[in-house]
Amino acid sequence: MKRFRNILVVAPPGVDIAATLMAAEKLALGNGAQLTLFDVVPPVNVRDRNPGGHSEEEIRRLVEQARTAQIEEVAGTISSVPVEIAVATGTLFLEVIRRTMAFEHDLVIISPDQDAGAVGLTRASTVMHLMRKCPVPVWVLRSEASGRGDVMAAAGPFDDGAPTLLDRKIVELGSSLAALHGGRFHLVHSWSLQGESLLRNGRVRLAAAEVDRFVEEAEVVARGALDKLLADTGIPQEEVELHLVKGDAADSIIRLAAELSPDVVVMGTLARSGIAGLLIGNSAENVLGSLQASILAVKPVGFRTPVSL
Repeated sequence: MKRFRNILVVAPPGVDIAATLMAAEKLALGNGAQLTLFDVVPPVNVRDRNPGGHSEEEIRRLVEQARTAQIEEVAGTISSVPVEIAVATGTLFLEVIRRTMAFEHDLVIISPDQDAGAVGLTRASTVMHLMRKCPVPVWVLRSEASGRGDVMAAAGPFDDGAPTLLDRKIVELGSSLAALHGGRFHLVHSWSLQGESLLRNGRVRLAAAEVDRFVEEAEVVARGALDKLLADTGIPQEEVELHLVKGDAADSIIRLAAELSPDVVVMGTLARSGIAGLLIGNSAENVLGSLQASILAVKPVGFRTPVSL
């Protein structure tokens, strides 16, 4: 999976990140990547107390140094790749994004900031901020994974029947991640005939046979786009299990994830047109609220974060 060269791992205190570090080390080793463990401490306001005559800046440095020493102990479990330790002061998700931009990290790995075993991620505040605003892929690594290494990637919707650059990135990442972990690669695409229910049941409806023909044509177009996507990425069809599903995209992803129990789901997050990174797509929001697997979330090409350096 030689996709990433500069990986940032979020290492907050009080969270068991042993599984996260193992996965990050394996990924960094497979990519020949630099690995950075990063945390953010809250600002310390000492203007009223001024202990020992130290300035706020001195206190800030002391707190960051103490946290750095703690992370260095955790980093001792990593032996096969070089590790850098970095600590900043501020709000966690903002400083993660700023660090990503300033040091050109190309992947953020983080554990969910919520109770273990919780379904979905919508209560994981920091994770959801990163899903919406971080300019690089975010891998939310959950310890509940099955360990088989299976990966499920969700492609589409295909605008005008053609896959996008985002679809290609999703498939390439999913395929290479499955290969790295020796698991099966599942590719999911949901399709539908827009307006089918109105054509069948509306006040001005078509004959059932005619609607059936339109549905068949929509499926052929979806199949053709999926075949083109695999051809564009150079992935042989025998190396992927295809799931062409008629219906709502979010429902299909959630149902298949429950059936297949993949360790990781690779999916895109889409900003609304004209709003730079403020909202993820409705389908992505529904999926993130329901999945139990780890999630590798990928932004569209040209995505702009609303966070400034």
